[in-house]
Amino acid sequence: MRKNTSHKGQPTLQQGNVALAEAAQLFRQMRFTHNHGAYAEGQHVAISIDPRWNVDRQTLCVLITCYALGHNQIKWSSLPVYVSPESGKAGVSAIARLDVRGQTVIPSLPPGDYTLSLRFTPQRSDVVLGGKLERLAAQGEDEQDERRLWRGNSEDDALTWTIEETEEGDVQIAFETHEERLAGHVVVFSLVEVDSKRVQYHHRLILEPTRTSGIWEGWCAVGSRAHLHGPYELVFEIVSPNEAE
Repeated sequence: MRKNTSHKGQPTLQQGNVALAEAAQLFRQMRFTHNHGAYAEGQHVAISIDPRWNVDRQTLCVLITCYALGHNQIKWSSLPVYVSPESGKAGVSAIARLDVRGQTVIPSLPPGDYTLSLRFTPQRSDVVLGGKLERLAAQGEDEQDERRLWRGNSEDDALTWTIEETEEGDVQIAFETHEERLAGHVVVFSLVEVDSKRVQYHHRLILEPTRTSGIWEGWCAVGSRAHLHGPYELVFEIVSPNEAE
C-alpha cells in the first residue's frame, strides 16, 4: 500500500479548517490502482483508500476513510471526493460524498490508475432525470406539449439551475445568476449515477451576459434522454476564471 506523509507548517486557521486543508493536501498526493490501495498520514488526519474487486471481477468497490487524529473535530459530512484517471484525459470518473464519520464507498469503478481530490464545501444532493420533476405547459397548449423540468439552487441561492427534457427528447441544462460578482465565473458540473457514484457527464460552462440586463447564464445540451437513464445526482461548483483549469 502506498503511503504519503505531511509535515508541519500548516496555516494558523481554526483547528478543523487546518485539518481539512491537510486532508485536501493528502488527497492530492495519493494514487491508487485496481491492484494497490493507498494510505497517507499527517499531523491532524489520516486517509485510507481500499479498492477491492467486486464479485463480477470487472469493477472495483472502493472504500475511502478519513480519520481525525488526536481530539480533532472535523465536519466531514457531505464533502465530495473526486476520483479521476491519473492520465487526466478522461475527466472525472466518480464523485462520492463523505458521511459524518469521514467515510464513503464507490460501489462500481472500472480498473485503472486514479488520483483523488477533496472539496471543502459540502454539496447538496439534488436528484435529477428521475421520477420527481416539475411539469410546465405553455399557456394555450395541451399536456402533450408540456416540458419536463428539474430545478434547484446553489447553497447560497446565488445560482439557479434548470434541467429540461425537450419535446424532441433532448436534455438541456442551464445555470443562471443575478449576482454581478459571478459574471464570467465557471460552473463545473457533473451528472453522477446515484447507485454507482460514477460520472455519466462532466462539463464546464461560463456565466455570460444574456439579452436581459443583470442576468448571466451558461447552458448546453447534455444529450438524448434515451441515453440518459437516470436518476443522477447533479453536482456542481462555481470557480473563478483564475481557478478554472
